[in-house]
Amino acid sequence: MTTRNVDARRLNVKGLLIAIGLPVVLVGALVATLLGTGAFSRDSELEDESLWLWTTPAGEIARVNGLTAATDVRFPLTDAAGNEVQIVQTDSHLLLREIVSGKVSAIDLSTLELTGEAETAPGEGVRLALADEGAFIIDQTQGLVNQVDPSTLAAIGDPLQFPAGLTGGAFDKSGKLWVGVPREGTIVQIEPKDQGAKTVATEVVAEPRQELALTVLGDGVAVLNSTAKQMTTLRSDGRRSVTDVELAGPAETAETSPGTIASVTVTDPPSVITVNDEESQRFAIAAAPSNLLGASVEFHQRIYVPDGASGLVWVYDLEGKELDRIEIDAGGGPVEMYHTGDTLFANALNTNAAVVVSANGNARQAEKDRDDILGGNAPPEDDDSQGDEGDDEGSEESAPQIGPPGSVTNLRGTVGDGLINLSWDAAPNNGSALTKYTIEGAGETWEIAPDQRVLEIGDLTNGTPYSFTVTAHNAEGQGDPATSPTITPSADVPDPVGSVEAVANNDGTVKVSWDEANGQGNDVSGYQIEAIASGKQVVVGQSDTTTFTVPEGTLDYGTGYVFQVTTLAGAAASSPSAPSNSVTPFNVPEAPTDLLAETATDAAGSIDVRWQKPSDNGRPIEKYIVRAGDKAKEVSNATAVRMDGFADGEQVTVSVTAVNEAGESEPATTTSNTMVAPQVAITGWSSDTHYMTIEFTFDDGGGDAECQLVRHPSSGEVLDTKEACDGSITSTKYYSSTEYTWAVKITNPVGSVKSGKQLTETKAINGTVYFGCSEQSTNYCDKPNADGGGADGVSIRSQPSGGSHLGYVKTGRTLTAKCWTTGPEVKPRGPESDGTHDYHPGKDATDKWIRVNYGDNENAFISFAWFNIDGEGKNSTGGLVPCN
Repeated sequence: MTTRNVDARRLNVKGLLIAIGLPVVLVGALVATLLGTGAFSRDSELEDESLWLWTTPAGEIARVNGLTAATDVRFPLTDAAGNEVQIVQTDSHLLLREIVSGKVSAIDLSTLELTGEAETAPGEGVRLALADEGAFIIDQTQGLVNQVDPSTLAAIGDPLQFPAGLTGGAFDKSGKLWVGVPREGTIVQIEPKDQGAKTVATEVVAEPRQELALTVLGDGVAVLNSTAKQMTTLRSDGRRSVTDVELAGPAETAETSPGTIASVTVTDPPSVITVNDEESQRFAIAAAPSNLLGASVEFHQRIYVPDGASGLVWVYDLEGKELDRIEIDAGGGPVEMYHTGDTLFANALNTNAAVVVSANGNARQAEKDRDDILGGNAPPEDDDSQGDEGDDEGSEESAPQIGPPGSVTNLRGTVGDGLINLSWDAAPNNGSALTKYTIEGAGETWEIAPDQRVLEIGDLTNGTPYSFTVTAHNAEGQGDPATSPTITPSADVPDPVGSVEAVANNDGTVKVSWDEANGQGNDVSGYQIEAIASGKQVVVGQSDTTTFTVPEGTLDYGTGYVFQVTTLAGAAASSPSAPSNSVTPFNVPEAPTDLLAETATDAAGSIDVRWQKPSDNGRPIEKYIVRAGDKAKEVSNATAVRMDGFADGEQVTVSVTAVNEAGESEPATTTSNTMVAPQVAITGWSSDTHYMTIEFTFDDGGGDAECQLVRHPSSGEVLDTKEACDGSITSTKYYSSTEYTWAVKITNPVGSVKSGKQLTETKAINGTVYFGCSEQSTNYCDKPNADGGGADGVSIRSQPSGGSHLGYVKTGRTLTAKCWTTGPEVKPRGPESDGTHDYHPGKDATDKWIRVNYGDNENAFISFAWFNIDGEGKNSTGGLVPCN
């Protein structure tokens, strides 16, 4: 991959310009919401250093305040997840372009109105630029720069026409727009005017058809020529510098940077190149090679490098010393950097994480999904693929060992009056991205970008034969040269064709048609067709009729192209035709990815299906068709659905296809089972004096299961503890020293099942009888109980009051206690006929009665006045529970 200059790596001076997902149909809803709250008021202007940041999976924008690092507004865009939109904003205007459809909308922030709409060619190849001084829609594919009213989007004056395939398009601090023209090797400064834009200056910065990337700096503009490995810097005071750079591999550049130093990220080997006029420096960075290593920027004498693969923003000083590693949860996706005022923003597109960096280097985390703000809660990815720079043949397993590239093929030439047009097919890159082609012949050498596989060579002598060699280069070296046949320019050439029209078909092909050309006395032998996009120009084929269909897969889906046709008369050729209309090739979407079908845990006969949005291949995905068994559902604006109506335990085959204008994708398929009835079996138990814990194994049947203890007294069932199943369950508090019978009941949405019964027993609490008559001789103690005395001991009764007598116990008798209740009060001391006597020293009068085991009687009671719980004080019942 060579240096890229695309929306997904853009840093702007006047605000934010990023590739995000925001269908323009939702702009009205956005404005209505903000109107209703006043959120999009003066507080949102860029003077307070706030920016709107995007989260791809959620389909949501959030406004982050650069001064406080706090998110103050969120807005979910239901249809937006995974799609791309360009957003540009100033203090007073917000422009949005839906990339897939090409529709542009304008919001006036002073009135909070949706004030204008415009149509552009769909796909990549058109971009917006906005500053206080004016607004532009730049059709990079067509080479058109259109000044528009930022409120209405109405055209202001005539568009400026440049050769097709522009790059860049960003404002500098003086309010001038900079655009690159790779086919001419120039950059152009454009000034917005009341009557329409005008070109202020044109600077030659490279040989024609070399790869250029523009970075608008805080002072001037820097142009990276990846083909020649040079950086040209133009300052606002007119100074111009050209510096060689150590460009050892693919590179990323920002379109704008707040400082005066230009910075380039080399993704492999990971390094940074800084250029300050004639001074150039390269230093290695600690990141690993990755296509998620983004464009670096210089901000207050520090270099910031976003790294989505490691979830970091690397910070270095200008000498290459590491200063900091700012953590950011990137979620395996890109991290992009923007700035406004004196604040730098790092935004993770795949997550709700962002970082705000102040001028002193202080970094603060900014959560985009705060719940305590307007907009509330957010839903929960985008494969950042680039066009090929040479064919990478075969799969990973069969890919050639990394090395120098192969030779170009199909090297051919057409001739005109004093000129030759060379074209060729891409050389195999052999695992390392192509960096340039070198062309030699006619005593000269040219270097052009790898996507510019067409070269017009002029100032040649008619009738003189020429031969040329073309050599491909990558980071590993150069390939073998390919030599053209002898080509002889001639003044005897046919006319160019007229009325070139292109139509994108729904099978990935593009049909190009044109009027028949006048051969001017030559026999027209055919026509050569070239496709031109931003930074690209390739020959796609030849035709002997006035139509040609570009085969499926030849062009990048979702990228805008224009076509030029050259008339052929043997080896002679006309000048290229005027460009066709712009078209964006498209095809059916790719199959949905990461398809997962799972048993629905909260509903019988149901499965839950979810997937990830695939590549739309140039047209928006309108819906998904989910098929499960004999059932089907259409899903719009979501990547998840529940399929129901199946039998319990049924195995269901699931497929999901994506549908766009071209039709239905290949299916993604998987299988899942619906829920079945649960199962449970007791495996053991344990207890203490009051609680019993039942151990069990279970199968939840694939559903959300709940388990409950069921007690089985002789009279039926009593429901006890209920909780989520985890293999054990503990009862509520019960009597000590008591047997209980239990079962475990398990329930899921299909039904309920009970285990077998399990007999358990709580551990014993013992106590000892103390009754003074066992040790004393008093009138009371010397009389039998039948005569109103206590000689026989303490009576055990079936009830505390009114129960039957079960027997007598004396001091020292051990009984097992179960619980306590209340009954007649008993005083252990007091006056009698022969004096005052204490029958239980230290015991208080009490109305408590203790239920005990007495022989075969489990319903037996003794007054607490004559009973001491082992291990407790005389007046404490310890852990005994009240009797029910």
